Amino acid sequence: MRKKITCLLIDEQKDSRNQFFLALDLLQISKACICFDNPEEALSYAAMHQWKPDYIFLHTNRPALDGKTNLGQLQRLPLLADVPVIFYAKEFCPDDMTRMKYLGAADWLIKLSNLHALRDGLKLIFETVKMKQPAHGKLVTAEDSAVLV
Repeated sequence: MRKKITCLLIDEQKDSRNQFFLALDLLQISKACICFDNPEEALSYAAMHQWKPDYIFLHTNRPALDGKTNLGQLQRLPLLADVPVIFYAKEFCPDDMTRMKYLGAADWLIKLSNLHALRDGLKLIFETVKMKQPAHGKLVTAEDSAVLV
């Protein structure tokens, strides 16, 4: 039996949070997915409950601008510092993708409206991000690996 994963999703759109949860459910690998509509509430919850998810999905409308701030907030909390953060948005330009990887994001995922396509995208993220993590649990940084755009 494979390990069940936990996810933290930060997305201000309720419909998107519901679709994300349904796509995870289709994969049948999720133990828990806790959703918040802003990073401050998510950080407060994680700190209060000493809860460390396996993955953090961070929706951002403009990754290059507010993504840097949100990612920094997550990385400053010691409990979450080594949890892979995946940016989640409707679109990314190549400059945003490169910048987010350089800042420490593990990957990015396009927000898809098709539930089955989202499920497949999540499956790919879980497989590729896991391969990028060394055995000791620390995420490989941009300096340690090439950035594919």
